[in-house]
Amino acid sequence: MKNITFLFFLILTLAACKSQLQQPQHWEPTHNFTVKRLIILNDKNEILMGKVESNWYTPSLVYDQRQYIKESLDSLSNEYGVEIASPQLRGYFSYKYEYHPYSTLRAYYVAKYSGGDIKVPAEMEEVKWMPIEEAILKTPVHSMKIITEQLLNFPDTIWGGSFMVYREGEEHQARLVEPFYPLSN
Repeated sequence: MKNITFLFFLILTLAACKSQLQQPQHWEPTHNFTVKRLIILNDKNEILMGKVESNWYTPSLVYDQRQYIKESLDSLSNEYGVEIASPQLRGYFSYKYEYHPYSTLRAYYVAKYSGGDIKVPAEMEEVKWMPIEEAILKTPVHSMKIITEQLLNFPDTIWGGSFMVYREGEEHQARLVEPFYPLSN
């Protein structure tokens, strides 16, 4: 009987872990947190993009480790096999959710590629350089598209803005509720 009870709890635990792995943390957060997104540009004016579940994104991380800002950005770029120079904060955005009480912050950094050979991190399907227009077009999240355009079209300003995230069926959408505004010039 003890073996059956243990097996039952083991199966429940594994099922809970699997469901947590299948959904991104920002879909059902249990606390406030920050996501860092890193736009890496090479000399050909291309962006480094990674493919996850058939969708393309710029490198990102949930800032939950004991690291300094630059240290976390270097760790992130190293996961992709590249070195970066001069990472600069270019945007800081807040996201509230209609369906739970938590909010998240998104810090966007832009950096120059300075060396290394790109590699595919474990959770990725593919990594490659894309022209800016193609990278924005292939980004599946509307808020990420318009943020990236804003940051790259006006690179000398640090931008802010706010989004409300809502569900539309199984999809998560975000609408801009505080239009982009300069945090610094």
